[in-house]
Amino acid sequence: MSDRLKKIFKKSSPKTKLISYFVGCYPDYKTSLELIKKAIDNGVSIIECGYPTSEASAEGPIIKAAHDEVLNNGNTLKDIIKLAREIRDYNNEVGIVLMGYISNLYKYPIVEFVEDINEAGVDACLVVDAPHELKEENILRKELKSNGLSLIKLIAPTTDDERLQNIIKISSGFLYQVNVSGVTGVKEAKNEDVNSFIKRIKRLTDLPVCSGFGIKTPEDAKNIANSGSDGIVIGSAFVKYIQENIDDKQLPNKLGNYIREFTDKL
Repeated sequence: MSDRLKKIFKKSSPKTKLISYFVGCYPDYKTSLELIKKAIDNGVSIIECGYPTSEASAEGPIIKAAHDEVLNNGNTLKDIIKLAREIRDYNNEVGIVLMGYISNLYKYPIVEFVEDINEAGVDACLVVDAPHELKEENILRKELKSNGLSLIKLIAPTTDDERLQNIIKISSGFLYQVNVSGVTGVKEAKNEDVNSFIKRIKRLTDLPVCSGFGIKTPEDAKNIANSGSDGIVIGSAFVKYIQENIDDKQLPNKLGNYIREFTDKL
């Protein structure tokens, strides 16, 4: 596991860490960096930086629209890594996770990719659509481990016990617990289901368990945190806020204040 991620989850405050998802370079490179800086300033523990693809199968309409705009602007995975480097230059304590899809890694040699993200100060990688049996993921996992970086894996509500144990064996950093089936930003998470799911996972591992999908409001975040989650992942709510206030020159400050409403609940 990344040493930086270990330190983050060992901190007693906040008890539940806020993980904020941003589509890298959305709405543009400069604004994206300013938004992420404000998120860090307002208590976000880990930045999850999405690298865009036209094959974003897990994303709902809000995040998919942001992916499409970044692609239309001509930004690439190399731009996202450059952005990560600037985030690290700004803050040496925040966690940085790159989140994306396997199609990007067919175009970017895996060994080179891991070398580049390690040099940029990234802590972990999450490849949404790569099953652990996939050859490319095995290569990625080996390269990440040899560079001291973590591989984050998703665990869906439909994951059976055998597969859950296999995922836990190859994961590091933290486990990303998907609260609801389907794509991001559509369904709402139910506390009782999340609580039961967290208990099931924690019976099998000491890794931190972070909950994402279906968390839309500060009150949702508080309720999920009280269900025993070690971290809360917020994506669509923040991307939607950016989209709705895209022309506001005070957007970075306003987003920071909005994020503070979430961190204050944790």
